[in-house]
Amino acid sequence: MWVGESRIVDGQSSRWIPKWLRPWLAKRWVKAILVLAVFAAVGLILMLGADRKDTGYWAGYTDGQRWVHEGGYRARDESITAYCRAQAATQRAGTFEHGCVDGARNAMK
Repeated sequence: MWVGESRIVDGQSSRWIPKWLRPWLAKRWVKAILVLAVFAAVGLILMLGADRKDTGYWAGYTDGQRWVHEGGYRARDESITAYCRAQAATQRAGTFEHGCVDGARNAMK
C-alpha cells in the first residue's frame, strides 16, 4: 500500500463512517484535528485520574509547611515524623504522612 492510498476501493464503502462525513475525512486538516482531540481527551482522563491519587500527599505537604511556619517545630519539641504520623492517623489518604514530612522539611530549609 502506498502513502496516501486508501484501503477502501472505489466500489466499497465503510459501514462505520457515515456518507455525509466521508468528504470531511478526506481532508488532512480534519484528520489532524481528530487525532489531537483524541490525544487531548486521553490526556485529560489520565490527568484527572492521577490528580485524585496525589490529593493526600499535597494535603500533608501543606499541613507540614503550615506547622513549621507557625513555629510548631520550635515551640514543641516533637519530631517532624511524630507530628506527621499523629496527623496522618486522622486522615484517610495513605500518602498524607509522606507529604507532611516532605513539606515540613522543605519549609525548614
